Amino acid sequence: QTHTHTATRRPTTMGVMDVIVSSGSTMMAGGLEPLCLGKFTENLKMEKQRTGAPYPKIIRMFVSRGVPGIMAGAVPWGVLLGSSKGLFFGLGKATGEAVLPPWISGKKRAVALGAFAGAFQGVGIAPFLLASTRVNQAIAQGNQAATSLGYSFTILGDVIRKEGVQVLTRGMGTNAFKRALDWVVRFYIRETLVEPIKARKSKGLKAGQKVQLSDWDKLWTSLAAGGISVYVSTPLDRLLPLLQQRDSSKDTVTLLKEQFKGGLPKLYAGAVARSAHAALHVCFLMFVGDKIKALFK
Repeated sequence: QTHTHTATRRPTTMGVMDVIVSSGSTMMAGGLEPLCLGKFTENLKMEKQRTGAPYPKIIRMFVSRGVPGIMAGAVPWGVLLGSSKGLFFGLGKATGEAVLPPWISGKKRAVALGAFAGAFQGVGIAPFLLASTRVNQAIAQGNQAATSLGYSFTILGDVIRKEGVQVLTRGMGTNAFKRALDWVVRFYIRETLVEPIKARKSKGLKAGQKVQLSDWDKLWTSLAAGGISVYVSTPLDRLLPLLQQRDSSKDTVTLLKEQFKGGLPKLYAGAVARSAHAALHVCFLMFVGDKIKALFK
């Protein structure tokens, strides 16, 4: 069963084991992503958005530190963040499957499932995203210790002690809305890309036979959905690192207005890196996650 099939076939009731296997599979896939250039592309994206520096300069900043720089924040926070993204994505999607009535199907169901998956993901990963942002900020400020494993393990505790537990909710609402929008667009784009493929392959099938998408079809539609979706939610994505910086005292509306003042070039700073990162993210959760899930069948 793939995400595509889930969005187009008649819904069935998901059991507890289905939820565990589905969310567990996406959790494992999400944890692998940061170790396969996922964290590196995310670091590029966040630094481009935060500083506006040219990509070559940002890349040199990370690469000059060797493997620790390239993998900065990947362990533990990158893996934890990736795993939590996958876990909450799977739980949100399973919740959507459970509560949506059978008459909601096709693209409408895909959009609704995307909203559930994204909202759950946005709320669940907020603390890990905060820690990741602070590690990147420390690296950019020249803190050599920030690339160490020990720094990554202690950063969240230090932030809570200095700024209070309420810091964990900073940017949470924006993140939930942004990720719901992300996944709505991603599910919709993927369904749109898959429909003509399924229509073509359905010709000549006998009654009752299901269209089987090839691995290549699943792979490229996932990558495309992730890459294209960034151009819808980039303005909100730019807000998150700014909201979660140590010196962030401005509210969401003020920061958003400041982003629009800079015009489209400033607004879409980081879009290229984010497109690459989002393509990997969607590919791992929707394609690799399905591959892992198939191992349990």
